[in-house]
Amino acid sequence: MGCDLEETEPLTWQYTAHSVLKYDLRILHLLCLWPLPGSLLFRTLTAFFTALCLGHIAEAGVNLCTLSGDMEAYTLALSAVSVVIVGVLKVTFFLRHERKYCRLVRWLDALVAAEREAVHGRPLLEAIFPAVQKRAVRIARGLLLYNCFLLAIWLTVPLAAPPEARRLPLQQLPFTDENAYPLYELSYALQALSIIFIGLINVHMDSFFTVAMIYTAALLRSLALRLADLQAHDTLSRAKGNGRGQKTATADEMYGELCFCIRTHQEITRFVQHLESVMNPIAMMQLALGVFDACMLIFPAAYSPERGALLKCLVSGPTVAMQILLYCLGAHSVREQGESVSLAAYNCGWPDASARFTRAVQLIINRAQQPLALTAGGVYPIQRATFLSLLNAGYSYYAVLQNFNGR
Repeated sequence: MGCDLEETEPLTWQYTAHSVLKYDLRILHLLCLWPLPGSLLFRTLTAFFTALCLGHIAEAGVNLCTLSGDMEAYTLALSAVSVVIVGVLKVTFFLRHERKYCRLVRWLDALVAAEREAVHGRPLLEAIFPAVQKRAVRIARGLLLYNCFLLAIWLTVPLAAPPEARRLPLQQLPFTDENAYPLYELSYALQALSIIFIGLINVHMDSFFTVAMIYTAALLRSLALRLADLQAHDTLSRAKGNGRGQKTATADEMYGELCFCIRTHQEITRFVQHLESVMNPIAMMQLALGVFDACMLIFPAAYSPERGALLKCLVSGPTVAMQILLYCLGAHSVREQGESVSLAAYNCGWPDASARFTRAVQLIINRAQQPLALTAGGVYPIQRATFLSLLNAGYSYYAVLQNFNGR
């Protein structure tokens, strides 16, 4: 399933209608990143918006060079441009590994479809995936609405400044009366378009991986429940069995179901390895960005006399924390549900089963005890405790910056 060549083929808009990652795929398509399918016009728009982001980074360089002694404005400018830089890197990684992303989507869809078919007619297990789908939709829609609100704040606050101030949304340039028009208007449009494009891509690539992790955890949970049910089926068959032939047939069915569970677990394990290879550079950049922004946003929020700067920091803070939290909770859930497979296999009806059934149970217990760990950059494990450690790191860097500024 995970090695079919068709899984690397580009996705289409029609295909996404039935994909578990439908909303994030379509949002990324509307943001001119994920082609469904690609065309020359689509690729041109992607290149155009990426060029705007590079122009934004260039303006940030000018802004940082003209700031002298204003630590509050300096940290706020660094925070804003860091989001753009990381977003451009995410776009670059996606464009270089587009087929891997397509394979991930098709592979996950195939796993979910196969698991839904395996649990058909079992209400408790069938209810798992509709609940996960509702959660995935809430995450995608909630992030979209909140970040549109956040962008509206960032892009409209400068309009409240006096006309002679000529404030820009993110990076300030040294305007004079002679060069203000049309440079000010063009810079405003460049920063607004680039941050809308890259800001939403930044968030929805994180949402894409989060939803993939949520569905992976649901697959492992469904598998664990199927393994636990083997005991119930075995007990029921012994109570109802009247002859040796019926017992033998039931034992064969149980062994066949166990073998199917083992194959499913192997496939999910291979998928997690592929997810790890695709996600870990993106996760590394996002976690590093979260620590950096946590430090950079606390400083102007604490010291800047401008109300606009304070408002921007207050509304941006939850997004920084949320993006880190999504990765940490998603990866922790995959690891936790992976460990539950081993426990479910141990609790099934293997003590009264045949020797081959017992050997097969030992096999899946041993394999499931190996943690399904997702990492950032292939070196830093992502789990629930990572969230607090990263926030603490961000505050520690802020304390260092505060001491440096006080000298």
